[in-house]
Amino acid sequence: MPSLMDMVEIMERLESKALHIDPPHCVRVRNRNASCSRCVDVCPSGAISLRGNTLAIDAQRCMACAACATACPTSAIRFRDPDDAAVASALDRSARALDGRAVAVCARVAAKHAADVDAVATVPCVSRIGVETLVGAVVRGVSSVTVVDGVCATCKYRHAASTFDGVVREANDLLAIWGSDARIERASEVPEEARAESVAQGTGGVSRRGFFTAAKTSVKDVAAEAVAVTVENELGIKRDEAGIRSMLKVDSTGTMPHVEPYTHNALLEDLYELGDPNPGAVVSTRLWGDVRIEESACTMCGMCATFCPTGALHKVFIEGGKRPVLDSLEFRLADCVQCRLCEDACIHKVLHVGDEIDCERILEFEPVVFKGEKKRAKGSFLDAKC
Repeated sequence: MPSLMDMVEIMERLESKALHIDPPHCVRVRNRNASCSRCVDVCPSGAISLRGNTLAIDAQRCMACAACATACPTSAIRFRDPDDAAVASALDRSARALDGRAVAVCARVAAKHAADVDAVATVPCVSRIGVETLVGAVVRGVSSVTVVDGVCATCKYRHAASTFDGVVREANDLLAIWGSDARIERASEVPEEARAESVAQGTGGVSRRGFFTAAKTSVKDVAAEAVAVTVENELGIKRDEAGIRSMLKVDSTGTMPHVEPYTHNALLEDLYELGDPNPGAVVSTRLWGDVRIEESACTMCGMCATFCPTGALHKVFIEGGKRPVLDSLEFRLADCVQCRLCEDACIHKVLHVGDEIDCERILEFEPVVFKGEKKRAKGSFLDAKC
């Protein structure tokens, strides 16, 4: 099975193929003690495994459903075929054809020629569609989105598709809280206005054989490159690679480099466009986390902020001495992706991440400041120069 570094090379070779992986984004690569396993949990084929600091993908078992990319909180895995821009464009095209109402269908429904291909957006599986995709469509003017996925009980993607109800719920909760009348619906039948009147209208000139061949091409390409890289490694053929450790090397403050969670940031931009949320609204979600620290027991070792991938937790230092002294921690909820790495990294287990979010804080720039009250032990993590 290819290692994470093997997969980096594979994806570099493939460029515009199915997946793009950013190893430094993965919280398990940053810290082997991280509990995040969202990609593994949603993978319907068991193609992904996490051991220690290594993420491994069995390309031959991967079905290219994109569930892992949608579930990843830090955008460590991104799907390229179709990528986010292509899905957004397809939903907009559907809305133009259906007077503002967008319809998306999974590949299984599309294969039955039931939907007018010129009036619907097609995705490999409904698990390809995230909250940011649905909210973004509404911000661009779509009045509603209906996602059709047929009979999931007998579909090879059914394990991944089962999580889509949560996506629909979260999207509808956010839209309602932000005052939008648009709604997202999951359906088992293609709406009448989007149905194909003939086989030709349901295929768009692509034969059934051609449809399935195209759907599998990217998976075959990934498998072929995986074999090539594995053979090279077994034969000891040298290849250029930037070590994961060097990519994640801590800076002078003992902090790892921060990453940009693309889908998370896109959702923030869309909510900003919608305006202000309803006062006092609270949402239960996995999209943001609310960090709380028991300050009386916190030694201000800084481990939580050291590993935080997005910079939601930030170290504040007092300057002037021989070396800067860690004074406090600042937490910005908007930047938190609820990966829970801070909670996992906390030495004394006094940091907790909640999933009940005050919506007025999501777009708030003012941070929450935490100061540890317990005397820092001599020779602490910070004094050890990381």
